[in-house]
Amino acid sequence: MYDVLDERHRRFIHTMQNRASPASTVGRAVDLLRLIASSPSQHLRLIDLAQRADMEKSTAHRLLQRLVSERMLVRVPGQRGYRLGPLIYELGLCALPENNLRETSHPHLRRLAEQTGDMAFLVVRSGFETVCLDRIAGNFHIQTLTSGVGDRHPLGIGVGGLAILAAMSDAEIDIALQAIQDKLNRYPNFSVASLRDAIRRTRETGYALDDGVAATGVSAIGMDIKQPGGMPAAAVFVTTITQRMDPTRRALLSKHLSACIQGVQADMARLNRYCADPPRSR
Repeated sequence: MYDVLDERHRRFIHTMQNRASPASTVGRAVDLLRLIASSPSQHLRLIDLAQRADMEKSTAHRLLQRLVSERMLVRVPGQRGYRLGPLIYELGLCALPENNLRETSHPHLRRLAEQTGDMAFLVVRSGFETVCLDRIAGNFHIQTLTSGVGDRHPLGIGVGGLAILAAMSDAEIDIALQAIQDKLNRYPNFSVASLRDAIRRTRETGYALDDGVAATGVSAIGMDIKQPGGMPAAAVFVTTITQRMDPTRRALLSKHLSACIQGVQADMARLNRYCADPPRSR
């Protein structure tokens, strides 16, 4: 009898936990969108989404159907999966241009690529990941394509994410490393311990450096971009063949990076001041 009561009690608790408030329902829907966006294939099946989001299959199915009806997701024909829909793209286009980091950073990133001759990248933080927003090639005859626009990686994988991670507080770093720990299985050259060492070195030198750990023969150097309030929000980095990353050139690249970052942050600060106090018509 007690076993029956215990089972009923467990079912009751489980039911109540899955009766989400409107706010938590929105959060769960966003979790599903983020999982699909971060998937290497850019689409996932219902069973995979429910498992990764730690929610009942019926709950995941209900949320997915609503997202499909709102055009935020579409079904993948013949694969029983879901991918991001046209409304996501449309919403992105509607973002205020004053706050568009890619638009603001692009001329500075282009100048960096011209000065160095190497490939220059812009990545932005998204939760415990980074997303590549922009990429500009320099004029050196060998270019290193380590990331494409839209690519996602856990924080700390790649010098862009490492620069952001190192600029966070120690408490935030602990939370981030715990969040990405399981994802590091996909990156055999990285571990929580190695990332902590890399964070320490980044803080000591003022820039994030990768001498061929992520990709053999490819080196990279990067710095974080801070919001006007001082929080790290994005990063700029340069990749090149390892033979070109000697100490002298590393120092030169760090100066170019620093100038690029200062330019981006100054422009963002001006835009923020404009948005906070726009000019009034007379």
